[in-house]
Amino acid sequence: MTRLYDQALAPTGLGVNQYSILARLGRAGPSTIQDLARRLVMDRSTLGHLVRPLQRRGLMRLQSSERDARSRVIVLTPAGRAAVARGRPLWAAAQQRFARALGEKGARELRTILKQVALADFGAPTGGARS
Repeated sequence: MTRLYDQALAPTGLGVNQYSILARLGRAGPSTIQDLARRLVMDRSTLGHLVRPLQRRGLMRLQSSERDARSRVIVLTPAGRAAVARGRPLWAAAQQRFARALGEKGARELRTILKQVALADFGAPTGGARS
């Protein structure tokens, strides 16, 4: 699946993870790394690693939080919003290709399962046997 979306987004110069970060940030608005990582179901260190190249490209920036100057938030720049806009039709085309390959029902069922996985709590075990 990653290859499908990476290929579709190639004209933007973004991979699926980078595009997902920018698109989520565009929907959510300025966010702390921790909040954005939670929304993306990703750990903070992985997100931090993925954010740096996007910052270097000027697609997002870090700034002080209006609520707490000690806290930093990620903000989508105009260039970042433009990149999301360029990627949106490419993402939609990949979604359609995915649905054609799996069938509409299969694609819908897989998205439902993936959403359940994303929402599941896979935090540290709270006791019992460890695997």
